[in-house]
Amino acid sequence: MHIITFDLRFNFFILVGCMLIPSIIESIPVGWQSSTNLSSNGLEFSPVDQQALLLSINTANSIFSCTRLCHSNGRCRIFDFDGQSYRCRLFEGNITTMGSIVASSSSQSRVGSIQIRPDQFTNHGQSCSFCQGNRYLTCLNGTCQCPTNTYFDGSICESQKLLGIDCGNTTECRNDLNYTCLSRMQCGRKYFPFD
Repeated sequence: MHIITFDLRFNFFILVGCMLIPSIIESIPVGWQSSTNLSSNGLEFSPVDQQALLLSINTANSIFSCTRLCHSNGRCRIFDFDGQSYRCRLFEGNITTMGSIVASSSSQSRVGSIQIRPDQFTNHGQSCSFCQGNRYLTCLNGTCQCPTNTYFDGSICESQKLLGIDCGNTTECRNDLNYTCLSRMQCGRKYFPFD
């Protein structure tokens, strides 16, 4: 996999083996730094639940444009780009539990995933002034909290889990889909017997 370090404001890229120098050299705030892993050609992302994870389907003229689209959407953690059709799909979720990287019918298709690091979440729980304009945290009830469909695991905002995925507590499950952490320690819907 290749790694791209990307910042929307300064169009800053670092590719494995070469470096493009930005025209403006300034410090990039941690809240907007984004590193991306890229797969080799001929692969695409197959989500476990496309309806729950697909954010948008776009047209982009390059893998870098698709990376920029994902970076500018705070919920995007995974994307794939097809260089033949110029299709750029954005997904939320965790690439290791929310789907698979599979062979594509297009030899020019690639998968990218945003790498997240604990230092991007050090302001979790602080007052909202610490997370204004932050890609990884949002202001909720006066404090910096995890964005929609994520939960704080003590170090990062991790993607909430879908049906049948192992969990430790209910905050780990997609509550917008009415999933809870069941007694068998998997996310699912709780059914109540008829009275």
